[in-house]
Amino acid sequence: MRIIDSHVHFPSKNFLGDGWKVDKRMKIESSWLDKEREKWRLAWRFPPMEEIDDQDKLIELWYEEAEKYDIDKIVFVTGGGNENLLEIVNSHPDKFIGYCHHNPEEENAADTLKEYIDKGLKGYKILAPKIDTKIADKKFYPVWETAQSLDIPILWHFGIMGGAGGLANHININPMAFHDVAKDFPKLKFIIPHFGCGYVFETLQLCWTCPNIYIDTSGSNQWMRWMPYELNLEILFRKYFETIGPERILFGTDSSWFGRGFADKYLNEQMRSMVYVGYKPEEIDMVLYKNISEILKLK
Repeated sequence: MRIIDSHVHFPSKNFLGDGWKVDKRMKIESSWLDKEREKWRLAWRFPPMEEIDDQDKLIELWYEEAEKYDIDKIVFVTGGGNENLLEIVNSHPDKFIGYCHHNPEEENAADTLKEYIDKGLKGYKILAPKIDTKIADKKFYPVWETAQSLDIPILWHFGIMGGAGGLANHININPMAFHDVAKDFPKLKFIIPHFGCGYVFETLQLCWTCPNIYIDTSGSNQWMRWMPYELNLEILFRKYFETIGPERILFGTDSSWFGRGFADKYLNEQMRSMVYVGYKPEEIDMVLYKNISEILKLK
């Protein structure tokens, strides 16, 4: 079974790097939130988070995880800024891949994108609900034009940020916000993570109308519990299969911190769901390996 984890966050203290605002609304403290976070951890039987400040140690821990679980490649979608993530990727280029993750609102964002893709990063990760300008604004078009010319994917997070206590309302929280962008850049591959993170109808509609949109399966997808109708992984794998086929579904875990490391429990749950829904072995291989390998043009 070949595996590329297409969605991992290197556990840097400076999560996104410079150029991104800190939203104080994300730092709510309450006993209810503490109980919800503990409930999530117990549900998956994850150990408590370890405080590790040594980046070199974290690099080696992630390399050991890749070896332990026989993961062909780890795609770090964030890692404390482009320069820092480039250093992390270069430490083990046989196993690590990295994405740019600077703010597209920055001056010269398009030039920065090209610079770091030329240096070896392979894609671009954006948290849409952290951008207070409409994502379809034409001022961003030079960035999308650059990404399209470089033939790299853009991983675009929409939906709730931060789980319980996070943000549920924002100008760019609905993936429909970038419908016009996907239409205007038909050769640019867009990836929506976490099955759409609460916006299943909108994501399915976008996938149906825009063949350049892919989805990834990453995370615990606990947002399924908040939906007003019954939803589970089997339903999601079936609905996306029926809508776009296995060719545009990408495996990911959203792994990051230790002592959890690689969230193999997510892999097991997703594997079980694909088997029970009726994915053939070659279709499972597409999801776990082939699709992202082709997008990133890996040998």
